[in-house]
This record gives sequence, C-alpha cells and structure tokens, in this order.
Amino acid sequence: MNRVLSYLALLGLVAATAVAQEATVTYLEGDVDVRTEAGATFMADFGDELGAGDRVITGRDGAAELELGSGGVVDVSPDTVFIVGSAAGAGGERTSRLSAAVGSFAFKFSAAVGNEPRVGSTTSVAGVRGTEVRVYVASDGTTRYEVVEGLVELEEQGRRVTLGADQAVEVAPGRGPGSVFAFLERPIDYGVWNAGLVDDFLSDPLPALRGVAAEMRDLIAEIERRGPEVDALFEELYAERDRLDAIAESDGDDARRRHFDEVVTPLRLRTREAYTDFRFVVLSALSLDQYVLSRLAAELRAAYFLDPDAPVVREFDREFAVLERDYDRVVVPRLSVTDL
Repeated sequence: MNRVLSYLALLGLVAATAVAQEATVTYLEGDVDVRTEAGATFMADFGDELGAGDRVITGRDGAAELELGSGGVVDVSPDTVFIVGSAAGAGGERTSRLSAAVGSFAFKFSAAVGNEPRVGSTTSVAGVRGTEVRVYVASDGTTRYEVVEGLVELEEQGRRVTLGADQAVEVAPGRGPGSVFAFLERPIDYGVWNAGLVDDFLSDPLPALRGVAAEMRDLIAEIERRGPEVDALFEELYAERDRLDAIAESDGDDARRRHFDEVVTPLRLRTREAYTDFRFVVLSALSLDQYVLSRLAAELRAAYFLDPDAPVVREFDREFAVLERDYDRVVVPRLSVTDL
C-alpha cells in the first residue's frame, strides 16, 4: 500500500495538468460526499471539480448534478456510489466513463456531436450516441439501461444489443444482457426493483455469486496484466527524475531544465495517463467487493441466520472465500490505506 501512496504523491506533482477535470458539481441536495482518486473524503460543495477516479457518494436524502467537461449533465440519485472515470479510445483520445457501483443516475448528452462518454456499472459498460439514458445498478450487480432518447450500444458475453428510444435491457453479471423491452417513461422505483432482485438472489444464491465472481476475475486478470507495465513506467520515471541533479552538476542548470521539459514531463504525463486507466480498474474491483459481493454475503447470512450451516450457505461461503483470497492477493496490494 505504501507503493500506491508514493505513486499518487509523485503524480500529484502535475495532476492538474496531467488529466483534465472530468466534471463539475453544479447542484447538491442533502448528504453528498466526494471521495477522490487518492482516497480523501470530503463533503461535496457547489463548484467542486472532479477528476478521473473520483467518486460521488449520496446518502438517502442526497442528490447531485454534475456538468461534464465533454458536454452533458449527470443527475446522481440518492443512495448511489457514482464513479467518474476516463479511458483511452481506439484513436488515443480520452473518453469519459460514467458508472455506478450501486444506485442509479441519469445522463443527458448536451453536445450536438463529439466525444460521448461510456456509461454503466462496475460489471457492464455501454456506448451512447446523442443520448438521454437512465442507469440503475442493483445490489446483486445487475445493470439496467433505459434509453429516453438516442441510442445505446452494449456487448456482453458475446451478445451485442442496441437500444433505441423507450427501450430497456437488464444485464446480469457474468450472464450477459436479457431481452430488450419497452418501458414506461417515468423512472422506476429503484427500491422495489432492487428488492425484487435481492429476493431472486436469495431464492438461488449460487448462480448470482458465480456471475459476479466471473466479473471480479476479469478485473483481477486485467490488474495482473497491466500492473507490471505500470510499475515499469514508474521505475523509468523515478530513474529519470533522479538523474536531474547529476545532469545539473555535470552539464549545468540549462541542461537540467531541458531534460526535465523534454524527458521527465512527457514521461510523467504518459505515466499519469496509464495509471489513471489502471487505477480505475483497481477501484472497480474494490467497489465490486464492497458494494456487491459483501452485500450479497450479508443478505444471505441474514436470511439464514437461524440455519447458518445450510448446504447453500456452506457452498456460498466456500466459493466466496476462494474469490476473496484472489482479491486479497492481487487487488489489495494495489490499494492505498485511504481506499479502505
């Protein structure tokens, strides 16, 4: 965890110039907190600027409106953990990624054309085009997309789905999208919808656990793949930064400044971009563990409080423990103490 803090501290030297602010808080109601990429938590205020990796956490009476730098408005509903992210597109351009770990949000893209973000959850993501869309994320990780206007495209488990106006789909973790259906224009009652999915989980817990576990293993595999690449960039950055004093001593201050401008700064920006993408994956795994897996385990144990040795509970606990061991081995070392 100390390594993570040192990485964040090093990149914080140029954080303001390395990554553009993704969103600005334009409206608040009730209890709303911001948790930054570095793990600091504070009460949200009007005008707060949010960067990639920041989270907006609303309480039961909380709500927030965010204006995106790329164009568009997000309305974050009560009882929601909303994550601001960004990722490199196929052409190298940065694209916002807006997701919820749990809860719901509505997004309306206001620009006529341009770099529309991707929306979804920690287990599902969709592309949007000229869209007004509502996204709901249940306690079991199910993601529901409702398109009010425009188009939403998503591909999960090898199945591609395109939604037009007044169409919706639900995507269960590890099982892909269900059938597309029409929906009523007014927003659904999130509490009723979520409670129904929790009841479905309790009636047959293991398929839901295995679906979420498959999503977690995908994140773990991505962390294992990207981690060494990110570490190598940091090692290179530390080495080039440490050369500055030696260059100044041997070749003078002008040479030092040239090395800083021509080598250190571009490398630092590239490292920051790579680490922003990597940390989004790490924080997605953290959110999936905190807000989905742990809640499913708590729901099951509460339901079987009088029969804790039931076969389904024992099997759930066994599979959950195996997954948590992998999580502790791969994800936890990539977290800082302020993340937990």
